[in-house]
Amino acid sequence: MNSHSDSLRRGFGLVALVAAGTAVLTASAQTNPTWKGRPFVKVLAQLDPIPGTSGAQFTTIERFTLRDGKLHIVAGESSNRKGLFRWHNGALTKLVYTDTVAPTGGKFDTVYFTTDETEGALNFGGEVRFGRPGAVSGLFEWRDGVITTIFDGQREVAGKVLLGLGYPVRVGHEVVGATMFSEGGVMKNGIFRWDGTNLRTVVQTGDDLPGSLGGFTGHPGQYQIAFDGQSVGFVASADPQGKGPYGVYRSAADGTLVKLVDGNDPSPWGGLYADSGLEFMNVDLDGTNSFVGMGDLAAAAGTGNSFYFGTQRITGGTLNASVAPWGSDGVQEEVLPFYEPGSVPPVRAKLDGKVWTQIRQVDGHGDDVAFHVTFDDFTQAIYAAIGATVQPPTAPVLAAPTLADGSVTLRFASLAGKTYRVEFRAALGDPAWAARGDLAGTGAELSFRETAASAGFYRVTLLP
Repeated sequence: MNSHSDSLRRGFGLVALVAAGTAVLTASAQTNPTWKGRPFVKVLAQLDPIPGTSGAQFTTIERFTLRDGKLHIVAGESSNRKGLFRWHNGALTKLVYTDTVAPTGGKFDTVYFTTDETEGALNFGGEVRFGRPGAVSGLFEWRDGVITTIFDGQREVAGKVLLGLGYPVRVGHEVVGATMFSEGGVMKNGIFRWDGTNLRTVVQTGDDLPGSLGGFTGHPGQYQIAFDGQSVGFVASADPQGKGPYGVYRSAADGTLVKLVDGNDPSPWGGLYADSGLEFMNVDLDGTNSFVGMGDLAAAAGTGNSFYFGTQRITGGTLNASVAPWGSDGVQEEVLPFYEPGSVPPVRAKLDGKVWTQIRQVDGHGDDVAFHVTFDDFTQAIYAAIGATVQPPTAPVLAAPTLADGSVTLRFASLAGKTYRVEFRAALGDPAWAARGDLAGTGAELSFRETAASAGFYRVTLLP
């Protein structure tokens, strides 16, 4: 696993006290779990007000992407009143909603999908009113508040009329997505790449899938496409109704299709993957590597040869199912605990005081992570742990010490995921500080207590 070490500034707080004896360590409980020392914070929840739309509240939260500390979220008042919102540095803003004028002069009914923002722009799939009855779906670009049409269901591109791009992925200025399209009056399915000028077909109805399944018929709608700027990863089926068994494939930069794993490959549980009742999803792509997950919906993790599956992050998983089961050489890390760590008997973990029951989508970029969660009251929300939300650690500051019942107590603020060492020496001229105890940071105030046997000096050091 690739580690991402923090750059820490070593510092200490110093105060003259009485000291010596055995340390008794206590720490205040934290409200929310943390990830890589970063607190999980609420991004958006049901019944939150919709910014820029007076009196409106979020009731549906569909999907999101995460990159460079920004979340782009599809959410809104109902299934046919959804828009595109951005969360960055704790602020939620509206980019596109049902009051947004489209390039045609009509207004948007709804937004279905969004990409990350790269090179100053992002793409989204949406539907535009052209007067009732009648509407048209398309793929649009948003750049500094200006929206332009890339594709719509009324004009032909490279001999095809695309009905938008589902689950689009943007890298640089290039976009990849799946869609139904019309060619010569025949409806088909396909996955395409658009570089701003040229439309390239990755795979379309009738193309042979390498391996055992047969010809491509479609891309299961609930699974994201992966794209790294060179290769495209996707899940596909040969069944005319788009049913399983499924396979996971990679289209190299030269257009060659490569099978990574399909439902007729042996599973680590015995039998075939298709017998397990679980389905494939393609959740990350990095260079020539493509990673597969099983089970609930997940999303592209971005970079670093890692992907998110449920609430686990798996790094460096095996790619070839004929060599070893996927993930068998990877490292798993718990992203969000189901129970509070160390609780006896087990106590269910909470976010802002509410017990969570299900993770619906997870996305990550580097060591940032965000997820769409359902609580035990059936409400939903998005939470994120973003590196930028944690300031570089500074020297811990000791509050005024407390002397009582022959003991001294020190208190100081902490950062979650950091380690603090309490040190003592009898005189400032002594050659060395003696360690009294290490405390794990929680994001809340820590306290240290020991018997006050003699006068001396304490300091608290932030360990690297």
